[in-house]
Amino acid sequence: MVLQTIPARRGAAIILRSGQKIRIVNTFGNQVVDTWAFALPTSTISTTSIDAPLYPNATSTSPPLYSAVSNTAASAPEYMSMCHTRASNLKITPAVGDVLVSQKRAPMVKLVEDTSPGVHDTLIAACDRWRYSELGVEGYHESCTDNCWDALAKLAEGLEGETAEGVKGLQAALGGRVPDPFNLFMNIPITQEGEGARRGVSFEPPVTKPGDYVVFQALRDIVMAWSACPQDVLTINGKNPVDAHFEILG
Repeated sequence: MVLQTIPARRGAAIILRSGQKIRIVNTFGNQVVDTWAFALPTSTISTTSIDAPLYPNATSTSPPLYSAVSNTAASAPEYMSMCHTRASNLKITPAVGDVLVSQKRAPMVKLVEDTSPGVHDTLIAACDRWRYSELGVEGYHESCTDNCWDALAKLAEGLEGETAEGVKGLQAALGGRVPDPFNLFMNIPITQEGEGARRGVSFEPPVTKPGDYVVFQALRDIVMAWSACPQDVLTINGKNPVDAHFEILG
């Protein structure tokens, strides 16, 4: 298989078919890789068919009870959702054997191998232009949010027909909101803040070593996207964003 690059500070995206496995490599050991999965877009979901995934566990009388406006929202494309995955797995960080699910609680990918210490993050949103402004950066700075959309747009350019239009339309269909990513290799320990239930989080350097990797198996046809996080203000990439790599294993 061919090892492909997720360029430092930039993104990449591919289509992965159900059953295929993919390996994401922390090549130099210090790089966080924001990871997204979207259900491969198809034709519009029916809002009338009782067999549609729009109506889970439908009965003969339940579909009319849903409002038109809620059906519109429920018709949004599926994406891998961290908050739904936490609820499904009852843990903050997925481990080998865990399934990551969509916002409709459907299986998206399974984590099948992890040679790293298993320290990944599901809590922190993708960095964006406003985050860097908040951190004192003036002018332009790359971000994982922009990298996600740019990678999907570049992928769509090489596709044809309904698939190309579906990938191209993901941004609009999701209202311009990039989902919270699965932040591979990101070290965000949860801290205890005084007494009681008050807790915090801390941004720390990765604990991975060069060559550590994870392997996912697609549980449906998906579009997978990554960003080699460009964060160079905090220590999460050792203040030195570098390339990461991936390869389809078959």
